[in-house]
Amino acid sequence: MTPKQKLDEETQGTNTALYVFPKGIPGFEQLREFQLQEHNELFSLFSAVEQPATIFITVNPFDFFEDYEFELSDDALKDIGITSQEQISVRCICTWNSDQSKTTVNLLAPLIFNIEHHTGKQIILQNTKYTIKHPLWNRTESSEGGES
Repeated sequence: MTPKQKLDEETQGTNTALYVFPKGIPGFEQLREFQLQEHNELFSLFSAVEQPATIFITVNPFDFFEDYEFELSDDALKDIGITSQEQISVRCICTWNSDQSKTTVNLLAPLIFNIEHHTGKQIILQNTKYTIKHPLWNRTESSEGGES
């Protein structure tokens, strides 16, 4: 059984999509096929098909940062076959911490998905205020809710 066949079997009935990243992602250029699996309404798991231990927690940055914005270059759009804005989905990788207030998100290098053609690309934004370790939760939200 190939890794893709095993993955297809394991993810039947879940909200999972497979994407090809023609150039991989920075640091994992050799990995080309990834799955994006919804974990809950806020978080998704982004994992390499060829190396399932390579897995990242991702979020839709617009759910957390209303003013998050950037422009995609024509080359980036062309690389993954995007011709209209409706084809685009964006996720950002989180660095999880058991102390919720220390969980961060990489707003500098978003993952861009073409949801029609199932292709993707990670871009690195230039000349921006965004960082690779932006706090995911604002201080007010993380201090609410009492103890567990």
